[in-house]
Amino acid sequence: MDIIEELKKINASQQAQIEELIRQNQILTEQVKYLRNKLYGHSSEKSIDDGQTSLFDDASNGVFEDPESTGEQIEIVTVRKKKRQSQKAKITKNLPIKEELIELAEHNCHNCGNAYQIFKRLIGDKFHLQPAQAYIVRRYQEVGKYQHCSEDVNYDGDQFVSATVPQSFMAHSLASEDLVATIIANKYELALPLYRQRQRLKGLGLSVSEATLSNWVIFGSERVALVDQLLFRKLKQQPYLHGDETPIQVLLEPGKSATSKSFLWEMRSAANAATSIIHFHYDPSRSEKVARAIYEGFNGTLVCDGYAGYNHIPPGIRRAGCWAHGRRKFVDGTNGIESQRSLGRKFVKKFDQLFAIERKAQGFSPQQLLEIRQRESKPIVDSIWQLMSETTPINKSKLGRAYTYMVNQREQLEVFLNDPGVAISNNIAERSIKTSVIGRKNWLFSTGQRGAKANALFLGLFETAIANHLDFKKYLVYLFTYLPRLGDSPTDEELEAYLPWAKAVQQSCAA
Repeated sequence: MDIIEELKKINASQQAQIEELIRQNQILTEQVKYLRNKLYGHSSEKSIDDGQTSLFDDASNGVFEDPESTGEQIEIVTVRKKKRQSQKAKITKNLPIKEELIELAEHNCHNCGNAYQIFKRLIGDKFHLQPAQAYIVRRYQEVGKYQHCSEDVNYDGDQFVSATVPQSFMAHSLASEDLVATIIANKYELALPLYRQRQRLKGLGLSVSEATLSNWVIFGSERVALVDQLLFRKLKQQPYLHGDETPIQVLLEPGKSATSKSFLWEMRSAANAATSIIHFHYDPSRSEKVARAIYEGFNGTLVCDGYAGYNHIPPGIRRAGCWAHGRRKFVDGTNGIESQRSLGRKFVKKFDQLFAIERKAQGFSPQQLLEIRQRESKPIVDSIWQLMSETTPINKSKLGRAYTYMVNQREQLEVFLNDPGVAISNNIAERSIKTSVIGRKNWLFSTGQRGAKANALFLGLFETAIANHLDFKKYLVYLFTYLPRLGDSPTDEELEAYLPWAKAVQQSCAA
């Protein structure tokens, strides 16, 4: 009898080991497929479900749910033919026009000799593009001599008066406002590294080192730093913000190796803000101390992902979660362990329904948006929690991790249901931070901390300019030209005139 019991225990132990090995095998297989999909699969987050239409792409699923009278359930899909976009090039701006007339070889009839009645017929337009033109502005200062006073014996020597020279952007340097603005715009708007710009400038007649170009960019950031700081203070006065962060590489940081990660922290206005501001903060760390420091003084609602660092932001801030992050994790689950894929697809469809409601409600008043969220979105959210309570995914699988994320973020994820000012996702912040990601792939790293701070400032200023419908280069030239004339300690009232939405800035720098 003792032998039988012992064998049962051994059998149970071996069975448990087999089940654990099966689970580990499923998770490892899932990880391999996930990584392969990341490398070679499609990067779009659109729903793909066996050819069915996606609620994430369209507010309606195009499916009639009622069966025909035969009693046989038939699924009818409405196929919408997507309008094909024209591949023909077109002019999108009102550009200056130069007319070219191709004249007749003769202006008299070869039969009767009389002159033709002349008119012109349009052949078509040709878009011309001239390369950048470099030129030198040689500056002189007008000087007047007091001829009469100089001859007067009561005066000692010649007497002169000189024209007052406006405060220069960069004294004792070849760099002009528009040259530095072009270099900065090329780097942050076009992601063109400085070494490539150096080659282009050499072809235009200016020999300059990459280190000098870097110093010009850093100097430019210091010139506009007061405007950036004022924008940051105004940003933290807004009731709703979005936050995100992304890694960067800075080679020379105290106490860190050249290959270690540093971070850009993003803070930006909500989509419905009266004034749009995007700010980037460079820091060597991603710790909660950084989050607590940069959000100090903000007392509204922050939409962000589930990163634990945001758990330590000042207590007066309310956090709202991102449903796009949650959806992304369930999408990973649909490509994971075979037995869990159909369950993952159920969740993704529910997420898609939520986003479809948000698209349908675009342009609604806050009260209308609140009503539709309570009436249509809340039941879907409740059904998501209900489905999670009724099912148990494999521990540590992709779907299991999605469950964990949702449970941990439940309070934050439900904030949008009761506040129409809160966005359902943090996608707006992810779009703004994409510029830094593209730039990072081109210029790769910052050499030192001053360069990293300049990168953060100009990335934020570029996104802010675009959000306020400004031409980034024009805005930089405007700031570089007029800010030095305010002196070293301008007041906030004086700096207000140089913010992106100021009337003079809009008139001078409109895109």
